[in-house]
Amino acid sequence: MSLEPQKRTVFRLHTVFGAILLFVLLLPLSGAYLFRIYENDLVRQTESELIAQAVYIAATYKALLQEERLPGHYGLPVPENKIEDDPELRPVLPQLDLRHARILPPREDGKQPDTAVQAFEHRAGKKLAPILHEAQAHVLSSTRVLNPQGIVISGTAEIGVSLAHPAEVQAALKGNYSSVIRRRISDEPPPPVASLSRGTHIRVFTAMPVILEDRLVAVVYLSRSPRNVLKALYEEKDSVFWAGLFVLTLTGMIAWLLSQAIGKPLKALNLRAQSLIRGEKQVKKLPTARIAELSELMDNFEKMSAAIETRSDYIRSLSMHLAHEFKTPLASIQGAIELMRDHKDMPPDQHTRFMENITHDTDRLKRMVTRLLELARADVMQPAPEETAITPLLKDLRAQFPQKIILDLPSEDITAQIGADILESVLTNVIENSFQNGAKNVTIRPRAEQDSLIIDITDDGPGISAGNRDKIFTPFFTTRRESGGTGLGLVICRSLLSASGASIDVLPAEKGAHIRLRLATTA
Repeated sequence: MSLEPQKRTVFRLHTVFGAILLFVLLLPLSGAYLFRIYENDLVRQTESELIAQAVYIAATYKALLQEERLPGHYGLPVPENKIEDDPELRPVLPQLDLRHARILPPREDGKQPDTAVQAFEHRAGKKLAPILHEAQAHVLSSTRVLNPQGIVISGTAEIGVSLAHPAEVQAALKGNYSSVIRRRISDEPPPPVASLSRGTHIRVFTAMPVILEDRLVAVVYLSRSPRNVLKALYEEKDSVFWAGLFVLTLTGMIAWLLSQAIGKPLKALNLRAQSLIRGEKQVKKLPTARIAELSELMDNFEKMSAAIETRSDYIRSLSMHLAHEFKTPLASIQGAIELMRDHKDMPPDQHTRFMENITHDTDRLKRMVTRLLELARADVMQPAPEETAITPLLKDLRAQFPQKIILDLPSEDITAQIGADILESVLTNVIENSFQNGAKNVTIRPRAEQDSLIIDITDDGPGISAGNRDKIFTPFFTTRRESGGTGLGLVICRSLLSASGASIDVLPAEKGAHIRLRLATTA
C-alpha cells in the first residue's frame, strides 16, 4: 500500500474570497426570477382589470338591449352546464399564467360579415359607444362588443367587421369566458434588456359572454398590454445605475474587510511559519487580529514559535556541549592508540597506564551516552495523569540509602499529581548528588502551600557556590568530572519534572545545598 500523501485540490484564500464576492454580486441578478414572478402578477392584474371592465360593459349593454323590443329567441342558446345555479354569484377569476402560458400570434384582422347587423343591435351599440370611448381614455383598453354572430356592433374600432374567428371569441360564443396572451407588434423601440423578459411584446385578450335570460346575446371582447417590468426598470436606469454602484461599493468594502480581518493575519502567520522553517529569530510580534478565533490562533502560534525557538536553542547548546564533551575523551583515546601503535616496544607499566586511560575514557563516553538516552526519553515523555502519596514514597526511599536521611513529614499525608517512578527517580538523583559531594546527612521536608506541594531537600555538605548556582542545570556542567560525573543528572531531573508540570530550583543556603521541588497537589 502506498504511503504517499494524496494530492488534494487546494485554493488560495483570495480565490475563495473572490468566489464568495462573485456570488454576492450575482445575488442581484437572481432577481431576474423575481422579475418573472412580478411580470406574471402584472399580467394577472391586467386580466383582472379587463374582467371588471367587461362585467360593467356587459351589464350596461344588457340594460340597453332590454330597452329595445327583442325578437323571440334572440341570441344563441347556452349549454345547460353553463347556466349558474345562483345567478347572483357568478365570479370570473383570472386564468392566465405568463410563466407557462403559450403566447399566440397576433390577432388576425376582422373579416367581412356574412349577415347584417339588426337595427336594435345598431341602436344599442350606438348608445354604448360614447361610454366605451370615454372609458378608453382612462383605462387604455381596446373594447369591442360583438353580437351573437361575432360582428362588432360597438367599440373603439372595427365597427361592422366580424371577429368571430379568434379562438377566445369562439369559446365565448359557446358561453365560456376565455383569455389568451398574444404577441403584440409595437411601434416603439424595445429596451436593451428586452431579451430577458417574456412580457416585452404581449397583449392580454379577454372574451366575456353576455347572457340574458339563458341566451347569449353578445360578447365583450377586450384587450390591453400589461405594464412591462423591464421597460419600467429601463425608464429608471439612473436609479438602477446608482443601485448597482452601491452593490459594487458594498462588495468592495466586504472584500477589504475580509482582507484586513482574515487575509492579513493569515499572511502574517504564513510569513512567520516560513521564517521558522528557515530557522530565523523572531523579533516582531504578530499583528493583532480582530476575530476571536484568529486572535486565539495567533496567540497559540506565538507560543508555539517561542517554544520552538527555546527548543532550538536548547538543542543547539546541547549539541555544542556534547561535541566538546565527546571531543576530549575521543582525542585522549586516539592519542593513546597512536602512541601504542608507534611504540610497540613500550614498557609494560606504560602500556598498562595507556590502556587504563582508554578504559576510563571509554567508560565516561558510555555513561554520557546512557545519560543522553535518559535525557532524550525525559524530553519527549508524556506522562499519564497519576497521583502519588508522598509519605510512603519517602519512607521507602530512605530505606534504600545506607547514609542518614532525615524526614520531616507533615501530620497529614499529601498526594501529588506526579508518577511515583518519576518522583522517586528525581529524589534519588538529588540525594546521590548530595552524598557524592561530601554530605553526611540529607533532610527532606515536604509541606503543602496553597495548590502546590513543596519538597525542600537540604544537606550538610560543602554546598554550591554562587558562581555555580546558575550553571547547575547546564548540560555537562559538573564539579566531579574526574570521578565520572556527566553533568546531566539534574538536567534530566528538570526535564522529568517539567513534563509533569513541576519544577526544580537551587536556593541559596548558609550551609550545604538547598534544592526545592514544586509539585501540583490533588484537589
